[in-house]
Amino acid sequence: MGGVSIDTGGGGGKKSVDLIIPLVPFIDMLAMMITFLMMTAVWTQIGKLQVAQQGGPSDASNQPPTPTLQLNLTVTERGYLLSAGGPPVELPKASDGGYDTTKLLENLKTVTKDFPDHRSITIGVEDGVEYQFLVRTVDACIGAGLPDVTVQAAVG
Repeated sequence: MGGVSIDTGGGGGKKSVDLIIPLVPFIDMLAMMITFLMMTAVWTQIGKLQVAQQGGPSDASNQPPTPTLQLNLTVTERGYLLSAGGPPVELPKASDGGYDTTKLLENLKTVTKDFPDHRSITIGVEDGVEYQFLVRTVDACIGAGLPDVTVQAAVG
């Protein structure tokens, strides 16, 4: 066990001061903290998304609001639901059981061709969808020319 001995060195009947510091609990606590910090550091890298605040200078508020396209994509266990301001278009899974990202990319490129200034999309994800499919969907949206991606839980 670790300890510190302080010898006063003088005579006169004074006792030597012997202080024992238990180091084992501190080492155990340090090992647990390092393990915890290493595990949480991985989750911060996985959960990282680029975000930007919308808005601009105050003089832009004098202009009348222009109508914008509300582009929503829902990733379900059955496939994709793409809504571009109207009724949603269902894009079912491919014959092999995977998500058909090529068909999604074609539909998104059609939307970006019709609305070339539109840059944002909102992706809603159901609970049963695996994370890798969400990443592929975000990559497809960015590849279609929609770099401003917002991810949220699917409602309903």
